[in-house]
Amino acid sequence: MEQLAAIERGDTLGQKVYARLRRALIGGAFQPGERLTIRSLARLMEVSPTPAREALNRLVAEGALEFEQNRTYRLPRLYPERARELYEIRIPLEEMATRAAFPHLGRAHIDMLKENVAGRVAALDRDDFSTSLQLNRDFIFAILEAAQLPIALRILESLWLLAGPMLHLCYPEYAIDRIGIQRAREQIAAIEAGDVEALCLALRVEREEAATLIIAKLERADTR
Repeated sequence: MEQLAAIERGDTLGQKVYARLRRALIGGAFQPGERLTIRSLARLMEVSPTPAREALNRLVAEGALEFEQNRTYRLPRLYPERARELYEIRIPLEEMATRAAFPHLGRAHIDMLKENVAGRVAALDRDDFSTSLQLNRDFIFAILEAAQLPIALRILESLWLLAGPMLHLCYPEYAIDRIGIQRAREQIAAIEAGDVEALCLALRVEREEAATLIIAKLERADTR
């Protein structure tokens, strides 16, 4: 798994493991209910158990993982009300950050976003959903980070940390219909046209479409 490749050792090894694992969770590298162990993470990232344990425990404190009695960690199972709440918080906050980012989105951002979309299309062509999800995260945060709102960005990262695993539920529909690709291209076109309202509309429509699909699947699967 590329997101969890071996990392260089250093004085802040625990922080590096935590940051890379956190980014992987935000990017949808894991699915709801998936389990991790200290040993498996340490082996995957080629570190000792201590920094792996530290990273996993920090993510438990953030609510991204749950600790089980048999010394394993599990991504929380998702339920419709949890997904609904996450989207109700995320959508207006992301729109606020997008409006703040808009004046800072220049040619370099546009070129980067277009390259990102090309990478996502290539990933979907080979049914590589993991890479597509990671690139989706990169696309969104390329815009959000341009807002230069560190508090809002930190909150959004925390929300994405909880929401990332549920993005798997957008597939295979998003691979077949290329819904996310279409919305991404609409956002790029809005930036090129200097139309902040069109950008925010495309963003909101994309999030609402994803929310509708995800919540519907969770409702069908809810057997509590």
